[in-house]
Amino acid sequence: MKLDNLDRHLLYLLDQNSRAPPSELAHMLGRSRETIEYRIRNLVRRGVVRSFVVVLDLAKLGLVNYAVYLKLNNLDTSKHELFINEMSRRGHVIWLASLGGRFDFVIEMPARSPFEFDSRISDLLEDYSADISDHHVAPWISQYTLGKKYLWPEQAANKPPKPVSVQSHISERPYGLDDLDRKILQCLANDARISLAELGRRIRVPPTTVSFRLKQLERSGIITGYTTFQRAQTYGYTRFKALISSRNFTRKDEIGLLAFCSLHPNIYFCGKTIGSWDFEIEVEVPGPQEYQRFLVDFRSRFDDIINNLESLSVFEEHKLTFWSE
Repeated sequence: MKLDNLDRHLLYLLDQNSRAPPSELAHMLGRSRETIEYRIRNLVRRGVVRSFVVVLDLAKLGLVNYAVYLKLNNLDTSKHELFINEMSRRGHVIWLASLGGRFDFVIEMPARSPFEFDSRISDLLEDYSADISDHHVAPWISQYTLGKKYLWPEQAANKPPKPVSVQSHISERPYGLDDLDRKILQCLANDARISLAELGRRIRVPPTTVSFRLKQLERSGIITGYTTFQRAQTYGYTRFKALISSRNFTRKDEIGLLAFCSLHPNIYFCGKTIGSWDFEIEVEVPGPQEYQRFLVDFRSRFDDIINNLESLSVFEEHKLTFWSE
């Protein structure tokens, strides 16, 4: 599917702030409000945008996010689909993707304690004891979404997107959500463009109350942004995940690596983990050759700190939300 410049620039802006009003987007893009509203509807209809999601800082909610990598035995098509459907239904699963390489799936599931996570991973391994041949757990220390800068490189070069925290380094007393906060976040989880009026109607409170609470959640850092759940493959891009094991990795190296990732047009995500590897980055490029060129450049820049780098293809994202039930 070919996107014109207006679609690409609109996707870039929605990825930065999926709650941006059509009038604001129209002004930034030099088009009418009606044109922008039509283009957004068309991107959703064509499957380029699957949903608009709120980004939460999980650490401020007292959660640690765990990535679980799974290698499965040979499953037929029907069992494969059943596994995807079952994992997508589990409320504590916030990201699910099919992979190519050493692992077949990655699942992210936040938990309030190691004991809660152990209970969830134990249930998963027991439920699929005949199907899972290997698994690896990577607890996240920090996670950042960096924006799809390649969609509008001229704009990103002048004003690079600020990294959006998914799980920050900060260790502090968790923010106490009440029932109203939870209802608001649950509604925004997969429909971040919902109007204040409609949100108020769904949870049965005045829009002014919704607006006040929303601003509180934003000021407190619980809500760090609003983005899109896109299918990059619909416009010819493929995502690759690089698992990086480091040597002599210092805090200064970490800052330098984050700065590099923040500015690179094709790096969409990065984060620090604990486990067999230390850092992960996700890259969206037109194909394997472009990814290979990226790897050559990346290794040459960080050869002194890279001990090993393993690549995985991200075939398909099946679920993305930042709200864990």
